Amino acid sequence: MANISGVDLLSSSLVEEDGVKIISGEDRISLLPESLQCHILSFLATQETVRTSVLSSAWRHLWAQVPIFEIESSKFLNDEACVEFIDKFLNIQSESCLEGFDLVIGKDDSKKDASLYEPCLGKLISRKIQRFGVRCCRNIEMPLTLPSCEALVYLYLFSVRLNDFESLSLPSLKRMFLEDVIFPTDTSPNWVLDTPRLKHLIFKDNQFKSFKIISMRDSVKVFLDVEFEIEDHDLSERNIIYNLLNNFSDVRDLTLTRNTLQMITCLHHLNPLPKFRNLTRLRVTMFLNSSTVILPLVLESCPKLKHLRLRLIIKSNTLADTSLPSKLPSCLVSSLECVELRSHKTDKEIERKLVRYFMDNATKLKKFVLQLCVYREEPDIFGLSKLKFDADELCDLKQHFDSPRRSNLCQFEILPFVLKRPISSS
Repeated sequence: MANISGVDLLSSSLVEEDGVKIISGEDRISLLPESLQCHILSFLATQETVRTSVLSSAWRHLWAQVPIFEIESSKFLNDEACVEFIDKFLNIQSESCLEGFDLVIGKDDSKKDASLYEPCLGKLISRKIQRFGVRCCRNIEMPLTLPSCEALVYLYLFSVRLNDFESLSLPSLKRMFLEDVIFPTDTSPNWVLDTPRLKHLIFKDNQFKSFKIISMRDSVKVFLDVEFEIEDHDLSERNIIYNLLNNFSDVRDLTLTRNTLQMITCLHHLNPLPKFRNLTRLRVTMFLNSSTVILPLVLESCPKLKHLRLRLIIKSNTLADTSLPSKLPSCLVSSLECVELRSHKTDKEIERKLVRYFMDNATKLKKFVLQLCVYREEPDIFGLSKLKFDADELCDLKQHFDSPRRSNLCQFEILPFVLKRPISSS
């Protein structure tokens, strides 16, 4: 059956006879209300949406009334043509119709400055849109002035350099994704963010000195992945990670990546972690050989923690310290109910000590899940190598941890998983 484009579907109707879908000549979509037509167009790719303007005079400007618009600069001859199209779109489109706008600035061998897009994006943001996203895939950051916006619900910025501002109020914002964003530091070293309805924040590899979130929901889910150079002799630099974490001292759901935990590991002797007073769910990834040092410090900062998901990864050429402190974090004896520990099983001593640390001391523990990469390679009938779980070793480990347990209610499980890696044919 021949492929049917979006324009073909809009110029015809799809009917079914005896279970076979066919195209009839009657244009039923044009009989629908204009608002519903725009809703249908919003499911098409941008280029397909624009192509509908050639169907008839009634469709000529309908593409400009689509509520959600997505633009990729790579679909145009050059940046100038893309900017010209955006300006034309803004001139035709009614402010009340546009709900969301996403722009992807593609790679360019000439490494042109992406600032060409700044004026038209400024016009977009000034409108009362609910969704705004910019992804710049070039080595040069996209400059952007981000004003306060009452209607904005979703904000996505990647490789953007924000122009100077002292405070930013986004009263309706619920989801914010910031990656490789450069924040103003010269004239506004302590910028303030007001997001009272924020539900989900992803903060990755951004360049900043200091900022403060003055309001957000305590039920917000926060994902932190930060990594930058810190000079020990500079007190302000050493306080960066502490000030960042302190913004989220009241959240209930937090994810910390290995980069963030590595910074905490390096600085814990200089600055203690802030207390996460209401945190009940924590996901962390840390290096196996430093886990016995940093894990108790993290737990001590979470007095009401109930659910912990811990992933251990390998870091070569480092010495392992397998000792665990005798002083127990308060969550371990008062609130922790579920632990999920995933490891590549490269150091049995550390992993077993961590398991025993929870099993011997967590008085409220109801469930402990240990995910281990337990496998061996053996040839198949063609002489090629394949992975096979070592069931006997899993059984031995299960028996090893069956007792004793501090909590009689605790259920213990061991689950295998396979690393995603090619299998050698030797």
